[in-house]
Amino acid sequence: MKFLLKFVCSIIGIVLASGLPVLVAGFVSGEIRLRLYAETIKNVLASLWPIQDIAIMNFRAQREMPLFPDIFAYITYSLQILFAALAVAVVLALLLTVLTMMLPDRWRERVKLGLYFLESIPDLLVIMLAQLAVIWIFKKTGILISSIAALADSPIYWLPVTCLMILPMVQLYRLSMLTFQEEERQLYAEFARSLGYSKALIVLLHVFRNAVTSVFFQSKKTVWFMLSNLFVLELMFNLPGIILFWQENMTPEVFLITVFSFFLPVFLLYSIGEWFFLRRLYGREVL
Repeated sequence: MKFLLKFVCSIIGIVLASGLPVLVAGFVSGEIRLRLYAETIKNVLASLWPIQDIAIMNFRAQREMPLFPDIFAYITYSLQILFAALAVAVVLALLLTVLTMMLPDRWRERVKLGLYFLESIPDLLVIMLAQLAVIWIFKKTGILISSIAALADSPIYWLPVTCLMILPMVQLYRLSMLTFQEEERQLYAEFARSLGYSKALIVLLHVFRNAVTSVFFQSKKTVWFMLSNLFVLELMFNLPGIILFWQENMTPEVFLITVFSFFLPVFLLYSIGEWFFLRRLYGREVL
């Protein structure tokens, strides 16, 4: 019931958000256009059925096109970039955290200080440096390790994924360090040390399995951070993704479908993960 209630409330919120431009325009002109806002929501919902008949002007292709099934290609591409970057960021952050936990305390503090600095780097700078690095390597060696812009028939993956995952990985790395150090100070870790267990064994067998739950919940903020960077990434690499498609086709129908296409997989991922971790922590009674 909690799962269904959260899902329904989220869907209602997405639908209500599709008419916000009408309210904003009214506020700018000093009016409260509640009736027009309600009519806009009603018209948007009515226009979604039958969904297969929705057609929009695609400015990239310079022609009118049906929204379905062509939009699935844009959605799939953006989700592939997003979840590949998230997976790499989480794996690298946890791996680097485990390795850093083996260091002396003074070196850990230096690593954390460096992470605070790296976290302040703008995402736009990361993308530009990556593109310049590809160009520099090509000029020096004649080897093109990746395209710096996607073409219609040749999408690119690894360079956008790398650019999208760097700052989230740094953010998760720092949060993981704080979580692991907090777990290391718990009584069970002190007891394991008193029994003569090595630092590596304590971190891998005890601290890791408890800290990873906190890292999972903290990664929710990282996903929203990555979504905000995805638009910049698609613009800089000319990626045929759904966010750039939405920016070029700004209609309430496209807004609803775009937001829902990201909301649904993220909601399912974290709902299933939350169920799994809470069940592991507190037992079957959480169900």
